[in-house]
Amino acid sequence: MTIEPSRPDDREPILAVARDVGVFDAEEVDVVAELFDGYLHDPIQSGYNFLSDRDPATGAVLGFACWGPTSLSRGAVDLYWIATARTAQGRGVAAGLFEAVMAAARAAGRWLIVIWTSSQPNYAAARNFYLRMGCALTLQLADFYDHGDDLMVYVRRL
Repeated sequence: MTIEPSRPDDREPILAVARDVGVFDAEEVDVVAELFDGYLHDPIQSGYNFLSDRDPATGAVLGFACWGPTSLSRGAVDLYWIATARTAQGRGVAAGLFEAVMAAARAAGRWLIVIWTSSQPNYAAARNFYLRMGCALTLQLADFYDHGDDLMVYVRRL
């Protein structure tokens, strides 16, 4: 696997991964597109950074991560999105992307990764992944996204 900053031609493959992963609705995929466009225009001004994991043999995008510095914080970054194509799940793509985000956050002088996610059953794999990556659930706010859909905030100290 090859993890590097996403390129402009990764836009459509990233959106395809976001659609294919099976948990993001159309509105969420639109947000991925909006953040990617901000990243392409000016990652510093937008605050969004994208990483792509590519298959070294084919160059196909296997997964992506979007992260950026948390506003008004000297130490935190937000991990906005991390997704692996269904055909690449179970091959360490998400773990490699998470490790790359941790390395980039450290290089930027940051010491916390903050992740917001949903309590809905279709996000259970993501929540379990964050725990496996050493994140701790630090907040559960009931009915944040909708009735019965809690905000779950995970933190990984670097």
